[in-house]
Amino acid sequence: LTAVFALFLSCAATVQATATVVPLEELQPTREQRQATLIIIRVIDKHHYKHLQLNDDASNLIFDRYLEALDPNRSYFTARDIDRFSVYRDQLDNALLQAHLTPAFDIFRVYRQRVDERIAYALDLLERQFDFSLDEDYQFDRADAAWPVDRIALDELWRKRVKNDVLTLRLNGKTETEIKKSLSQRYQGVKRRTQQLDSNDVFQTFINAYTLSLEPHTSYMSPRVSENFDISMRLSLEGIGAVLRNENEYTEVLSTVPGGPAALSGKVQTGDRIIGVGQGSDGEIQDVVGWRLHVVVVQIRVPKGTVVRVRLLT
Repeated sequence: LTAVFALFLSCAATVQATATVVPLEELQPTREQRQATLIIIRVIDKHHYKHLQLNDDASNLIFDRYLEALDPNRSYFTARDIDRFSVYRDQLDNALLQAHLTPAFDIFRVYRQRVDERIAYALDLLERQFDFSLDEDYQFDRADAAWPVDRIALDELWRKRVKNDVLTLRLNGKTETEIKKSLSQRYQGVKRRTQQLDSNDVFQTFINAYTLSLEPHTSYMSPRVSENFDISMRLSLEGIGAVLRNENEYTEVLSTVPGGPAALSGKVQTGDRIIGVGQGSDGEIQDVVGWRLHVVVVQIRVPKGTVVRVRLLT
């Protein structure tokens, strides 16, 4: 079910975020990142309460964490891709100790290519007609599912995904033209945001695969993320009065803050997924499925006393 409601927010003025497409060939590790890797490992080894010996077992764990971070719903990589990456499975411990970041960047470049391929296929599917009389099911949460065997299996997965997206919008009263426009923007947005990920994003994702292998509360923040961390946390609490997280391609409500706009509305529950945000009492609600968390927060962040409308999937 979906619902739309308005909240009066108390927070600072909106900050505009800009980004450009990062050429694939520019996704290479830098000297500064290699130096940072050695420092991070040294600091964790000496000061972290939980020691993780960098060996083949740790390498396997880091490998799985990294793939999970890139493709948590197992909808871009195939089993053949994973087999191809398996050469790195027991090498990441030595790679980290030697600040050799090439494996992480090699895997990420394939990931970006796979996203481009999937989005192109999804856009092509929007030009076709779906048979809704068939008895089919779509698995939303694929975190524990097997990797699709090959591209044919991946195509079938995405056929059902797009079909489900179309059906969801139909049930919300959208016309065929509106559905096509909305989903086209959604899918192209996923591609655009992936293309905007730069070398620092790749580095942070890989290093966090290492730190999260220690325990779930240890993470590395790049200088850019560190600078915005306090602001982002403040906004998530003072903005809609909810703690949010990325869950697959959705922004999910982890909890609401007592006395905050979300809690006072009585319409926001833990586990609800934010699928659209509109600013003002009559502003167009923009589809935010597939958006990165900090980008969704920026959209919710408006001047004090302003209305923001949120569409939820419950």
